Amino acid sequence: MVASVNDTSEDNPVWLLNHRTRRRIILAIGDAGRVSASALRASLQISTGSLYYNLKQLEPFVAQDSKRNYYLTEKGLEVYKMLKAGDPLLLENVKNPQSFLDRLFTTVIHPSWILGPALDRTVIAVILGSLSALLNMALYLNGKISLIGLHVYHWRNFDLAGTILTLLGTIAFIYIYLSALTGLYDELRKRRIVGKQEDNTLKHVKGFILSVVTFNRSALKGLAAVSIGILPMSLYPFLLFIAKVRGWAWFHSPSSVVPTSLAANIVLVSSQFISFLLLTSSLSHLRSIRWHIAALICLSLIYLSIVLQYVILGALTPQG
Repeated sequence: MVASVNDTSEDNPVWLLNHRTRRRIILAIGDAGRVSASALRASLQISTGSLYYNLKQLEPFVAQDSKRNYYLTEKGLEVYKMLKAGDPLLLENVKNPQSFLDRLFTTVIHPSWILGPALDRTVIAVILGSLSALLNMALYLNGKISLIGLHVYHWRNFDLAGTILTLLGTIAFIYIYLSALTGLYDELRKRRIVGKQEDNTLKHVKGFILSVVTFNRSALKGLAAVSIGILPMSLYPFLLFIAKVRGWAWFHSPSSVVPTSLAANIVLVSSQFISFLLLTSSLSHLRSIRWHIAALICLSLIYLSIVLQYVILGALTPQG
């Protein structure tokens, strides 16, 4: 039996159905009994990326037989009956069409084909995440640059151990930051749907902290997603290395702690934007949240990095 709709525990996957396309998939498979992916996509008139992404999120409810046809599991059949009966929770916003931005995201920059295949398998995710972290480390050490948040710094006194610790600390910080805000959003979403309920506060807090630390039970995938997501930030130290080899003195001023030239800042902003897209995609994919919520969370990370930049520069500026 599927968990009660009013159950707010983390084991209840009903929250995944708070999405019109996923409800339509459940109904289509339930009506057909067993159906192929191509027939399902044709009947729903959605993109292949959107279909496979949502099927991935519906794993507790949908399975495949030996002929690769999709059918509903026991949990899926119960939800199918609830949808057919017109349950108000599962039918929330069912009449609202998918927005243009939703279609654009699922078609153009959908996580299914950006990071989805890599993050779905823990082994592949760990390998790619480790390689990304090592590449980041090599480039930042070569450029004698530190990465804090999504911003780079040229310390006047380069320290090997400090640079390594700063990069590892940045990965850990982004991991916790994204996981915490996503966890908070999940809690608010649950309360909005079913209302506030009596609960053991201490147990609830412990469960929330555990969910944040483990990235909702996907710790390795979460760390890999962050390592891959910040890989575009290594574009700056890479181009800085090219600038030194080519003798481009205009790319960076040795006396400046942060990039000051127009070219360097264009590279930095471009890197931040690409990282923003990758982090948004992976966060939406791993935590099963709408892309625009993931985008707002990742955008706040960029703003936090800007605030940290001013704090750090303020601390380095002599007073008086």
